[in-house]
Amino acid sequence: MKDQELHDIFHAYRPEMGGEEDFMARLNEQMDAIDAKQQPRIIPFYRRVLPWAAGIAAVIAVAFLFDKGRQELQTEAYIQTQLPEYYYNRYSASSDSYEEIVNEIERSGRQLENAIAQL
Repeated sequence: MKDQELHDIFHAYRPEMGGEEDFMARLNEQMDAIDAKQQPRIIPFYRRVLPWAAGIAAVIAVAFLFDKGRQELQTEAYIQTQLPEYYYNRYSASSDSYEEIVNEIERSGRQLENAIAQL
């Protein structure tokens, strides 16, 4: 085709225009479709609350573990300060030599004899 023929075809084309109401109805439908795509999605309540609940549960669990560790340290400190030395050393003497253990037993025996003699 030649340029003139194309020019004539395009200038001769006169699409039928509907009424103003048809145009506005189509325009409103298109705008509604765009609005439906752009509206923020409504998030269900449990999806908004679940992350907060999980975070609070994690904080409580960590606090519980730290508190338990603190209680164990206090128990260990209590054992060291309240119980007699020979009682505590009996459990921590696993790396002592045989002679040190025998000497400790003899010393404990002497302390026991002295305590009985005082009574």
